[in-house]
Order: sequence, then structure tokens, then C-alpha cells
Amino acid sequence: MQLVKIPVENEMDLTLAYKKTITACDLLGLSLSTRTAFATAVSEVCREVIDKTENGNVSIEVEGLREPFHLAAIITFLEDKEMGSLEQGLQYARKLVPYFLLSAIGNQGTVALKWTIPRTAKITKIKLMGVKEYFESVGPATPYEEIRQQNAELYLINEQSEIALLHLEYLNQQKSEFLSVASHELKTPLTILSAFTQLALREDSPIQMRLYLKKIALQALKMQTLIQQLLDIAKVENGQAHYNNEQVDFNAYFSEMADLIKQLVPTHQLVIELAETRQLFIDKLRIEQVIMNIAGNAAKYSAPGTCIHISTSFAETGDLIIVVKEEGSGMSSDELQKVFDKFYRVESLIKKNKGFGMGLYISSKIINDHGGELWAESTGSSGSTFKIRLPVIN
Repeated sequence: MQLVKIPVENEMDLTLAYKKTITACDLLGLSLSTRTAFATAVSEVCREVIDKTENGNVSIEVEGLREPFHLAAIITFLEDKEMGSLEQGLQYARKLVPYFLLSAIGNQGTVALKWTIPRTAKITKIKLMGVKEYFESVGPATPYEEIRQQNAELYLINEQSEIALLHLEYLNQQKSEFLSVASHELKTPLTILSAFTQLALREDSPIQMRLYLKKIALQALKMQTLIQQLLDIAKVENGQAHYNNEQVDFNAYFSEMADLIKQLVPTHQLVIELAETRQLFIDKLRIEQVIMNIAGNAAKYSAPGTCIHISTSFAETGDLIIVVKEEGSGMSSDELQKVFDKFYRVESLIKKNKGFGMGLYISSKIINDHGGELWAESTGSSGSTFKIRLPVIN
């Protein structure tokens, strides 16, 4: 257990190191001769560290799992001269304590001084905690230490300010990237929409006209979805999302939605299995938005021709569970943890599927606002399953 730590950078730190070592020994109940010898050894090492190295620190500790415990002073520093020169200056300190070790790893040097604490000191965890708390609560031992503490506090404040500025810069970069992606994603469907509109106006064939108009409708829906996500993300984060909740018979409500889902995933087989119906108190448009988003993702991340299963069941609490399962490649545990994060997209699929990575983030907020829960499960190779829990009206 570390009792106290003292920086060792100049001559004035020698006094602090000596005084605090003496105090620690006194609080532990060590004899006067032990206190003097150990504190003197610590002071001698600190003197050499100040003269010949940089960035020194001394940590006064008690080591051991059971008696006999050991009082230790661990002095660390950065070398700027050869170890031989430092070692010669530590001969006196080496004679004062029974255990002395000088070591180095790279440019990091360490001097360890240790003294066996007699059983008569009756060291306990409570006693050690008391010593530690004493050093944490006691005021500065000297005016110099007070100035040092004030400087350390100012340094910490400055460091926190720098971190805040870096964080702000990161957020600005994220915002710029988002706006860039948003502009590109909105521009693409608009361009296609405009092009097919012009073709539709010039084409005389009603059949060809319908084909063009279907493409227009698809791109218009895509653009509407992107714009809605941009609006939703601001609303849900600011607590400004408004819900028009009403009592709904879920099975009847879902039956009306089924045709829309089939149109959304025309390249997949849609399998629907609904349990007995329940009454919910929901915003129909918002919950439709969530289910359509999850179903659309299921089609996006699984091969054409595979099945998308949508089913319902009930939790032990009686809440309704809506399950959407696809037969894609699945997600890793790391991806499962991040899938509902704002702007998160699976790196391996970014090139294949465009988007903002906002749909699941918004969906989770909508479900939470309904008093429910949205989560994902995956074995990593047999597809992914998304589950929505919604409270029912008893």
C-alpha cells in the first residue's frame, strides 16, 4: 500500500522527502533509530537523483501479505548520465538499510530501499489506511509544498482544458464529416430523381412511363428517409420528439404494415408468424419507422433469396416481443456492442451499403421513449436477430 508520494526535482524536495518519511515511520510505530536511518537513506538517494537525473519521485510504501511486513521507499527517475556515476554516490545510503537495489529498464531507473517492520508495530490494514488518510488530509508541510500543490492544481486545470479543446476539435471534425456525407447522400437520389423525371416526361409509352415512375418513387422514398433521419436525430437528442400515442391492436396494425415490408424487401422471402394479439399504446408512425428500418437492414445485410423472419412472442412480464431475424453473416461481439451507437457502421460492409449509421440509433431512442427496449443478438455466423420489447395495455 502506498502511503505517500513525493516529487523529487530540486534541493527543497529533500526536506519534504525527509520529513514525510520520518512522519510515516512515526505513524507506523517504528523506533527512533529506525526512523532516522531510513529517512536519511531516502534523503541521500534523493540528493543523488536530483544531482544526476531528472523527473524523480519517491513513494513510501508498506509491502507484504502477512508479517513480517516491509517498509519500502521506491525512488524512480529518468537517467541522463551513466548509472555508474549514480551508483558511486549511493554507497552511504546502501550502508544504512538492510535491503538496497538499484536497477534500470531503458532510461527508467529505480532505487528500492526496504526495512523489515518488527511485529511489535502491529501493522494492520486499518492502521495503514489511517496513515494513508493522514497524508491525504494533512496540509502542506512547508510554504514550498503549498506552492508546489497550487502549481500542480493549475497544471491539472490546464491539462483538462487542453483535453476539452481536443474533444471539441474532434466533435467539429465529426460534424464536418457528417455534413459532407449527408450532402453526398442527399445529392445522389435527387440527381437520379431528376434524371428519371425528365425521361418520364419524354417517353410516350405508358408501360415505360410506369417503370420510370416506380424508380422515381423509390428514390423519393430514399430521400425522404434520409431527410427524416436528419430531423429525428436532432429531435431525440434534444428531447423534442413528439409522439401521437393511441391504443392499437398490434396484429391488425402489423397486417396493414406487412405489404409495405414486402415492397421494402422484394428480393427476400418474408416469413411472418404472429402470436395472439395484444393492445399497445404507441405512436403508429414511429413504431412503423422502427420496424421498417430493422427489416430494411435485414435485407441490406443478408443475401437475396434468403429469409427474413418476423415473429412475436411475450416476455415473462407480459410485454410484447417483436423479433426480426435475417440469415446474413452475423455480427461479432464488438459490433453488437456498437451497433446502436450514433454513426456506427460495420467497417466490412461500408463499401457495399451506403448510409449514415443513424437508423438503429434513432430506433433505439424511439423504443426507449415508448418504455420499451431494443437489442441485438448474433452467433457471429448464422445471421443477426433484433428484438423489440414493448409494454402492453393490461
